[in-house]
Amino acid sequence: MTAPSPAQQGIWVNERLAPLASVHHMPFTVHFDGPLDEAALARACADLVDRHPALCQVVEEEADGTPVVRTGPPAALVIRTVADDALETELRAVCAAPFDLARGPLVRFELLRTAADRATLVVVAHHLVFDGTSTDLLLSDLARCYAHRAGHGEAPPPPPAAAPDRETAPERLARATAYWSGRALPEPEVLLPGLLGTVPAVGPGRSEVFDLDGPLVAELELTAEKSGVTLYELLVAALHTLLLNHGNPRPALALDLGTRTPEQRGTIGAYVNELPFTTQPDPQQPFGAYAREVRTALRDLYPHREVPLARALPGLRPGVALAPVSFTYRRRIAPVAFPRLDSRTDWAVFPGTARGALRIHAVHGPDRLTVQLMHQHEAIRPGDAARLAEHLRALLAAVAAAPDLPLADLAPAGAGPLVGPEASAPTTLPALLRAAVAEHGDRVALVDGARSFTHRELFSAAAGLAQRLVGAGVAGGDVVAVCAERSAEMLVAVLGTSLAGASYLPLDPSYPADRLEFVLADAGARLALVTSRSADRLPGDGRSMLLDDVLDTAPEAGPPLPEADPDDSAYLIYTSGSTGLPKGVSVPHRALAQLLLAFRAELSAGPRDVWLAVTSLSFDISALELFLPLVTGGRVVLADDAQVRDGRALDELIARHAVTTVQATPSGWRMLLDSGLDAPHLDALCGGEQLPLPLAVRLRTRVGTLRNVYGPTETTIWSTCARIPRDPARITVGRPIAGTHALVVGPGNRPLPHGVVGELAIGGAGVAHGYRNRDDLTAARFVDIPGAGRCYLTGDLARIDSTGELECLGRLDDQVKLRGHRMELGEIEARLLEHPAVTAAAVAVHGTADAPGGQTLVAYPVWRPDATPPDQGELRAFLRRLLPEAMIPQVVHPLTELPLTPNGKTDRRALPAPLPAATGEPAGEEDDELAQEVAAIWCEVLGIPSIGLHDDVFELGAHSLSVTQVAARLRSRLGVDVPLDAFFDGPTVAALAAAVEAEILGEEPS
Repeated sequence: MTAPSPAQQGIWVNERLAPLASVHHMPFTVHFDGPLDEAALARACADLVDRHPALCQVVEEEADGTPVVRTGPPAALVIRTVADDALETELRAVCAAPFDLARGPLVRFELLRTAADRATLVVVAHHLVFDGTSTDLLLSDLARCYAHRAGHGEAPPPPPAAAPDRETAPERLARATAYWSGRALPEPEVLLPGLLGTVPAVGPGRSEVFDLDGPLVAELELTAEKSGVTLYELLVAALHTLLLNHGNPRPALALDLGTRTPEQRGTIGAYVNELPFTTQPDPQQPFGAYAREVRTALRDLYPHREVPLARALPGLRPGVALAPVSFTYRRRIAPVAFPRLDSRTDWAVFPGTARGALRIHAVHGPDRLTVQLMHQHEAIRPGDAARLAEHLRALLAAVAAAPDLPLADLAPAGAGPLVGPEASAPTTLPALLRAAVAEHGDRVALVDGARSFTHRELFSAAAGLAQRLVGAGVAGGDVVAVCAERSAEMLVAVLGTSLAGASYLPLDPSYPADRLEFVLADAGARLALVTSRSADRLPGDGRSMLLDDVLDTAPEAGPPLPEADPDDSAYLIYTSGSTGLPKGVSVPHRALAQLLLAFRAELSAGPRDVWLAVTSLSFDISALELFLPLVTGGRVVLADDAQVRDGRALDELIARHAVTTVQATPSGWRMLLDSGLDAPHLDALCGGEQLPLPLAVRLRTRVGTLRNVYGPTETTIWSTCARIPRDPARITVGRPIAGTHALVVGPGNRPLPHGVVGELAIGGAGVAHGYRNRDDLTAARFVDIPGAGRCYLTGDLARIDSTGELECLGRLDDQVKLRGHRMELGEIEARLLEHPAVTAAAVAVHGTADAPGGQTLVAYPVWRPDATPPDQGELRAFLRRLLPEAMIPQVVHPLTELPLTPNGKTDRRALPAPLPAATGEPAGEEDDELAQEVAAIWCEVLGIPSIGLHDDVFELGAHSLSVTQVAARLRSRLGVDVPLDAFFDGPTVAALAAAVEAEILGEEPS
């Protein structure tokens, strides 16, 4: 009986934490052709087990919760006959069959006979007693033992006695702690082709295998030699380059590093330690120079290869992988000969279970390099895995041919843009309005409360205002501001400005006065159209014209109004700027008209359609809901300023006016759903923010059709559209609309292939003129891309999936980094919205990294009115099932409603400061017998006199084996079996006491 090695301890704890299926199984096969002596093979397997004690080891848990290694039963060869066409199925079953870690044996030998002269030996060992080098040792020894037992040689000499693992000396541990304490750990997520959301630790999977032939491997070895690195170091650099060129600026791998001492080189066992390795390469750096940097960094890591990361960093949560992508490299021995038999060894057998996002296994044999990419089939589609394998193969070939290429030039070849249907002929909004009036003039065009107007009446009022504007000196190219409450007057003001040949500038009366003043000045507005209610919101400089009588003004005889050119500006709209000052986007008539015509076709819009207009004029999507019904003979029902904030009022408008089409943000749709919306006839458009899957599922059952639309202001309202099916499994933003194309680009605006994450660029008829008075910013964001023409760089992370649809993955500039982890707040919000009690949610980071309290991740849920709100612990427990620990908010601050901008988006700046966190008190000061008992157990295990109720046990010296010891004492004294992950979710006496109480009551811990 001995203590397990550090490697065995880590594997054993991981097996205790969660079901891992076959993730720690290490299979390989030997295929035999010829007269196999089954009796000799059986005796050879028995000899093998006798010669290598590790193959008889089992790991049991003592009463005090500590693991011990004992000698278990020996494994014996099992011989079965199987049909040839059933061999693969039988192989998978043998590889996946579970091991009993406490009873053993932890290795199995099965011979599957498919014909009189053909059989396959399957060897499967558990990682507790086996590693990659053990495969070579086992196979070589097996061949020698078989030769002896079959009468073709002497008995092989005994292997060297197994040398024990050396203890981690205090000074070695101190050096490792110092090394890791100054380094950020790998980020919890990785961007890969087709990767779908948060990846579980383990799951059923598939593998993609390819070979690099001997000549290419020889070229790679020569390249490595010329670059001053080993082939292994070159492969690590190549994999980091692959990750970099798939959108990961800090590529990381979990590396399997051998820990054998010279005395252990001939010994079978688990002599390996997995450690993370992260770099931050410059995309323009030559590969050879980068490979040398990787070599230097790896050789800084190697002195600490024997120290498990959990020992160097107490409190680190155990896991089956220390980075989303892991890498194993093995140099294989020459083919092993079995006398009178032709044999072939398959070293890269997939055990059926994958871990993390991707595991890469490279086997360097005598004549080839075999690379196996293992992935969970629920996380990456097979086609995307094959594409990634091809990217890696091409990258290695390029490195062999030209090792001094910049890293960015080693990116996979780009694909052409996604192209929408053909664009319509260039036209203008006034031209479309005139055609609609001619055909549908007597139909009702606008309903504003108790008032209604036909298309002809509305156009006549707008034309009359246009004459007044021209008479006031407004000319083509001028900007006219519209600052009015939601009313028919507001719409006439916009249409009249357009008919006068000017560009309308929407100003929301609710905006702060200083913002309105800045926008007016920056736009150089010639005139402002206001009502008596909004006039006092603008500077009193004599440049305002009242709209109160505009509906009574008919056009007078006079010269014709100016004809707008398709390239003239239709509107100037201001958006938030990264500098803190709004920036104006100038949108031409051709872009606006193309958008309207594209959605006329997409929605089959016509005179029977009734649109509910709910969006602020200062939000560009208002143009679609106001103008599309007017140019198709349809009708606009205008919700007033009070109604747009009242879901019940909007629902009543939809029912009373038989509204057919509504466009809203996700926040707006939640408000309508919470107010009882049930409109199976309704065409629903959702955009402006990410559409969470739970909201899409909920909304899709209440409306007739649902479209997820996406587009930045700079490409005219919407650029893509996705039709959401009845029971969606995921959400994309679809494909480009008519006249639009989209592509994903990397560094240098290089087009990327499908599946690779980069920045989304949009081109086509919808691209705006640029930013007013900001030539520098216009030049930076509106660029010419070969093969795609003039495009707008959106700043959105995206990829084109295997079905040819766009997936938006967040912002390039809207990421937060907390405790070394990069995260998208939108993803946490999406997961919050999956809780049945949450109807809306926001997440923000409060504080600064250098503040005394550090940074705090805060969740702001809004509870559903008909639900029982969970407490903070319950909500965090729910999120832990969906998100990595680093993305779990520390504070939950419920709100009655989220603060919104006038455009209907979440106003993050208006989120309140979080509620103060509870402070800890010593456990002994609270009258809680359960907490006192838990504290006493921790004191016993850690050997300390006292512990505070809220002290972090890992900061007091706890580690994974301490956890199992405490768990054993809780079982013995209190009769409860607390899951080990509860210790890491809440590493305090208070949290563990709550978990114990929950187990006693049969409830989820709070």
